[in-house]
Amino acid sequence: MKILLSVFQCNPLQGSDAFVGWSYVKSMAKYHEVYAFTRTQDKKDIETYCKNTNQSLDNVHFIYIDQSKFFTKVLYKLNRYLGYLGSYFVWQHSAYKVAKRLRKQIKFDICHHVSIADFRCAGYLWKLDAPFIFGPVGGGQETPQCFSDYIKGHEKAENFRIFMNRITTALPSYKKALHRAAVVYSSNDETSACIKKRMLKSDLGKLKQMTELCIDQSYLDAREDIKRTPKKTVHIIVSGRLIYRKGIRVLLESIPMIKSKNKFVVDIYGDGNQRESLEKYVKDNNLQNVVAFHGKIPFDEMQKVYRDADIYVLPSLRETTGTAIFEAMANKLPVVTFNQNGAKYVVENDAGVLIDLESKTQVIEDLAKALGELIDDPERRVRYGKCGFNKLKSHYTWDERAKKMSKVYDDLLKENNKP
Repeated sequence: MKILLSVFQCNPLQGSDAFVGWSYVKSMAKYHEVYAFTRTQDKKDIETYCKNTNQSLDNVHFIYIDQSKFFTKVLYKLNRYLGYLGSYFVWQHSAYKVAKRLRKQIKFDICHHVSIADFRCAGYLWKLDAPFIFGPVGGGQETPQCFSDYIKGHEKAENFRIFMNRITTALPSYKKALHRAAVVYSSNDETSACIKKRMLKSDLGKLKQMTELCIDQSYLDAREDIKRTPKKTVHIIVSGRLIYRKGIRVLLESIPMIKSKNKFVVDIYGDGNQRESLEKYVKDNNLQNVVAFHGKIPFDEMQKVYRDADIYVLPSLRETTGTAIFEAMANKLPVVTFNQNGAKYVVENDAGVLIDLESKTQVIEDLAKALGELIDDPERRVRYGKCGFNKLKSHYTWDERAKKMSKVYDDLLKENNKP
């Protein structure tokens, strides 16, 4: 089968959307002939990686498309959000023009928009005469009311994002894309709610739930032998950019309320524009003996941190799903996070603890309680960790995703070719 994939970000040497794009292309190439549309700027990394790892990817044809210099060089400096989103819209238009020309030579069986996993732009591949799949996509999540104190000083950015969510999806071409799509996959309830507002009632059955993330089987295999034993000091870790929406302040405010018999420390990995203010908060509240900032560390070092840790916390105010959750679960760590977005469908209440979102006070108290209970219950930590690992192994590897989507492709092709 010939599959046309739109993977704006596709890079084996980067994380987030770029690695999602790369992983999907690589996995799908085991089963089909793949034509992957991606950015020219990723070409060097893709070719270098394939050469250094002896990966030929014979079934993949990369089609590299330039980004707009105006949006990436000029507008991006004035407004990063507008520059990035504008560049993405223009790139999608260029990709469609290339696809139309290529379509005269190649009969694509399926067109699939994979990356970026953002619900605001469905591109234009739906205009081609082949079944079109959109997603999984996220981005519809908004900061809950109980976290309003943590977005002070960022209200304009939050409101602008909400405005752009509304305006970009109100475009006639977006509504047409949803109508023409054979299937639309959403990563979380919040994004589904946004998409539903733009769909015809007769099309709502096309909308399905699926996380945008998976993990490599080889990553799991290398961690199969991890065994966790009780320690004198329990290590709680959190990682990611130290920016307001990652919610590190929420975690810090819960620490003085943790009641545990055992000693614990909180290790924070990552960097960002909030680091200075977070370190000041720790100092002002005499938490230096409990909280340590380690900055951004290399990937290999972070893997050792996962192995030596005991509990992982994702305190993001909003997050499509959270790549770090998959890495933590793959390292058999119990996860504590909020009962929202895509994380709640992956963690559930058997691979960690989900904190409900009713009020600021309730969140902080429940977060402290959950951490205190896990600190004092090593057997529960091990049980959650094993469950999370097995869940990834059974349902969330890239190979499993490729098999599942191959079945979807096959069914759509049969339906499309019915007399």
